[in-house]
Amino acid sequence: MQILAVTSSKEALTNRNMSIITNLYQNTTSSSIAIKYFQESKRYSKFRCTGHENNIDSWIQRLCVFNHICYNTNLQRYEYFRRADRKKPVFFDSGKGMLTDFGQKFLSLSIIGGSPWAPFVVDEALPTANITLLNRLHTLWQNYFPNNVGHLLWEEFGTIHYSMERMNELDTRSVVMHWSPISKDPLYLKYQDHLLSAITPEKMVESKPYINSFNTRYVCFDRLMAGGMLRFFDPSLYDKNQGRETLIYNWRSKLIKHHGFDPDFVPTKHHIILTNKSHSLNAKSNSIGHRAIANMQAIEEFIRKTYPTISFEVVEWHKIPFPKQIEMLIHTTILITPSGGVSTRAPFLPRGAHAIIMDYYVLTPNQDVQRGYSGTLEGEFHNYFPHYIKDYYQIYGTQDFVWDYPGASDSRNDASIIVNMTRLSFLIEKALEDMQP
Repeated sequence: MQILAVTSSKEALTNRNMSIITNLYQNTTSSSIAIKYFQESKRYSKFRCTGHENNIDSWIQRLCVFNHICYNTNLQRYEYFRRADRKKPVFFDSGKGMLTDFGQKFLSLSIIGGSPWAPFVVDEALPTANITLLNRLHTLWQNYFPNNVGHLLWEEFGTIHYSMERMNELDTRSVVMHWSPISKDPLYLKYQDHLLSAITPEKMVESKPYINSFNTRYVCFDRLMAGGMLRFFDPSLYDKNQGRETLIYNWRSKLIKHHGFDPDFVPTKHHIILTNKSHSLNAKSNSIGHRAIANMQAIEEFIRKTYPTISFEVVEWHKIPFPKQIEMLIHTTILITPSGGVSTRAPFLPRGAHAIIMDYYVLTPNQDVQRGYSGTLEGEFHNYFPHYIKDYYQIYGTQDFVWDYPGASDSRNDASIIVNMTRLSFLIEKALEDMQP
């Protein structure tokens, strides 16, 4: 792995080694103010964050970059080094005042606050013996949803990219350290390399084995980034995420370009894709499907008969490699898809394309929808992508869906949609009309 590492023995560092370390820090912090005032050669930790900086308890979405922070392999903890004679505050809480330590929950390594994390404050200088110094940007990260393509694409791996942009910490060979053992889930493994390679050519490492491989007491990081897990599928956070459209669109474009395609490609002929959700990890053993389209064959026959001059195909996405999915989608002008994670491929559509997305019938009120409404499962997510037009196939009653298995009662998660051809044709022709020159 191409990571700059400077290792010292247990004995005191030589002058040459100290020079290497000094240059290491200067080179990686040259874009920030570096003016000597205190007459000492010792070094200490520092950090900067975005997120709620006046309420330490608002930690779930806090994003920070730490400089000169070390992992103590003997004590198995990340240590933040501070002068013993000047115990500077690390946080200014509106109610608790100036705080001199990070507490137990300073930020989260995974979405939904699933992996709280905080460094331990040590009142001494950065160690100079028995250390490994790493100057590449390292991101400490934890996967939360290994079996959901939407969360993997746009929240989890996406957050690694968003964080680099948000903090202006760009490193083309950054290292992502997974906090725990990496998931063996087949869906996760299918997408991991395709997504991570758009950020860095370095393979993901598991944090503990990686750190222990250096065989020194301290493994120190010039730049360690952690936190900042943005959520795009939570309706309650939609207003807070307003303005992040460019951030998530840039990730979409980066993925397309990384896999060899033009993110600005515009098709010159129509192509319709109908998504056949024939497989779901969440489907029950006695289920006829999971949040799918119930009358697929009838829709396929209808489209072929009604629009014979338009290129058309039925796609089972789980059978197709991710780069091929991107290629197919950027050549698509109309995507017809069930709701849920399978619909979150829509952002790879070209500018001006239409996505016809199935709603669900609301039996249990939540957020902004009441019983009897036509609910939009991932609407808050699709709203972040104004480059494609969303045409929601609304559900008006129990006649518009079938239960996925006997005894089901959750119309949001356990029902598949019966599509009416007249209404579908209306949406297809709306899309065709919108794409007229």
